Amino acid sequence: MVDTYPAHGDEAALRALTDAWLQAVRQKRIGTLLEDHYDPDVVVFDVMPPTVHRGVSEYRKLLEGWFAMTDGPIGFEMTQWHVTVSGELAFTHSVNHVKNTGKDGQTHNATVRATVCYRKTNGHWRVVHEHASVPMELPTSG
Repeated sequence: MVDTYPAHGDEAALRALTDAWLQAVRQKRIGTLLEDHYDPDVVVFDVMPPTVHRGVSEYRKLLEGWFAMTDGPIGFEMTQWHVTVSGELAFTHSVNHVKNTGKDGQTHNATVRATVCYRKTNGHWRVVHEHASVPMELPTSG
């Protein structure tokens, strides 16, 4: 992650959780992602269709499809990562750079904005909502 200033308490826990999430995505470890990071009732708005996933079983299908389309590990870097914590709720936002090689041998790159919402239950932070988007260019007039 980009931020290097010292973190404490919940902020440090969320940074560690995000770092572990990054490693699991890069290594395409679906079980680790879903079991360690997501609430069973998570709602995910993603850039890949279908764009809405309710619950980990639906999200698992998206991850399985994405990971099956890639060859080797996934390049995934976060920039502009920021966390806000208030009691048992928190959110992060970042700009993510994703790079992978498809089964066709072609390299695919994307820049995706992400907002991730967490809830702390029984002392553990879990993702309850995740929203990814891609900037849309509007036609210019003239």
